[in-house]
Amino acid sequence: MDLTESGIWRAAYSNDPAIVYALDPNLRLLRCNPAWDRFARENGAPELTAPSVLGAKIMDIIPEVLQDFYGQAYDLVQKFQRPWWHVFDCSSAAVSRSFQMRVLPAADNHLVVVNTLVREEPHEERIAARIEEYTDADGLVTMCANCRRAEHLTHPGRWDWLPFLLASSGALVRPGLCAFCFAYHYPGRLDGGRPAPL
Repeated sequence: MDLTESGIWRAAYSNDPAIVYALDPNLRLLRCNPAWDRFARENGAPELTAPSVLGAKIMDIIPEVLQDFYGQAYDLVQKFQRPWWHVFDCSSAAVSRSFQMRVLPAADNHLVVVNTLVREEPHEERIAARIEEYTDADGLVTMCANCRRAEHLTHPGRWDWLPFLLASSGALVRPGLCAFCFAYHYPGRLDGGRPAPL
């Protein structure tokens, strides 16, 4: 598949409601479709629209705690020229949502990534939480890079959903992984394996 010359490809890419982007062999953003820009603007990040990110390394955008996982996935797709699939959470302050990511091989070791919305619904009402219960001595909140829950400081192992943190510019967030997301989504296995049923 030629990512630049095919009119059919350009039309399909531009009109798809999924967030689609192309990566060159060095994992630099080569192209982003209009859905990428819409998602960035609708989620308060106009600085991440295509003109600002084209040429950037995708690994510089991915939280450090997830870089090995996605780096291995991209490498496998380039090496074996077979698609790779993954479902991830990407909620905002207003809605809970999940996407299915497909990483597809393209010509000359390029990649096409398609993020399709699979679930979106309003958040359930929660009891108000105090930011002090989640902020460490450095003023940082550890937030799971997958499910976006925040680590409670006085209850080890407890991670709570706090939508106001996603809308707040007053809290500094350190990406991490809660124990569940680490065990279920990112255990270092890219073979599609899942934990045994409880």
